[in-house]
Amino acid sequence: MSTDEDALTAAGWHPGRDAGDLALSAALMTAAVVPSVTGIRAWALFPAARGALREFFGLTLRPVAAGTEVAATGCVIDPRTGRHALRALRVLGDTVGEDVFPLGRTDAGGLIAVTESGRLLCVDHGGRWFLGDSVEDGLHALTQGRAPRRIAPRRWTWAAPATHEDPLENAVRTALVGVYALHHRQLFGARALRLTVTALRGIGAEVLDRAVPLPGGSLDEFAAPLAARMRELVDAERAHLRSCALTVTVSAPEGTPAPYSSVSCAVRIGQSASTPNATELSLAAGAGTALGRPWEAVQGCVRDLDRYTGRTAGQGLRA
Repeated sequence: MSTDEDALTAAGWHPGRDAGDLALSAALMTAAVVPSVTGIRAWALFPAARGALREFFGLTLRPVAAGTEVAATGCVIDPRTGRHALRALRVLGDTVGEDVFPLGRTDAGGLIAVTESGRLLCVDHGGRWFLGDSVEDGLHALTQGRAPRRIAPRRWTWAAPATHEDPLENAVRTALVGVYALHHRQLFGARALRLTVTALRGIGAEVLDRAVPLPGGSLDEFAAPLAARMRELVDAERAHLRSCALTVTVSAPEGTPAPYSSVSCAVRIGQSASTPNATELSLAAGAGTALGRPWEAVQGCVRDLDRYTGRTAGQGLRA
């Protein structure tokens, strides 16, 4: 066998396959498990899970090769193998913002589950993973050895260009680039910049933490007034940038739905005594942005900030 399609067909799958009552019985046995921990909800058998089980229940898949990107693995499609993993899969569901239902287990012991939108996910000793936009695609990925996407918080950092001599105004203008990118990619429309100033000496006390509203109009037009307002706030606290770390943060406004609410952009200056005028730009995104439209929007924002900073790829990607 030389193609991934052979792995599914060899296991007995074909378009239109229906395991019928056997799949329904296994699904009901799984859904009947009563949570043993307070606060954990019971399984919900939603349409995407029911459809996936009717099509794939009872299959035992074997990898067809060593793997194109990572080690290929097989799996068994039987929800009963994961019916007692309520806590682990509920945490996974809460992370991606969808209910999940167990689908089976990989040869390496990982739990595979289907989401309400029909995506295939996995939880194993290495973390939480997105396998495919559909169950079929996810099973292809497993048996081919295509690399899964980790479901975890991410953060990108860049060295921002110096567009203005005043480091505070440079930080504000850089933050406004983040405001534009987040709005352009339809993540959210920011309503304020949060200014935080922390002393670098002593115990590192926070001397200022204030939200400064964004006025209406062009970003270029109100950059200088915003910087002047922040300068007034800093001066009122008698803080000196050479002895402080200053952060300007662009966060989602109150009421922004998850997972978009987990995305933020920040600009830091003065974080190092040897380079007090250095400017660091960062973008952070929660684990829930690893799927679907949020993932595409965040990736678009990363590309925008890559272009602004003159990089071809985001630097410092880390979970």
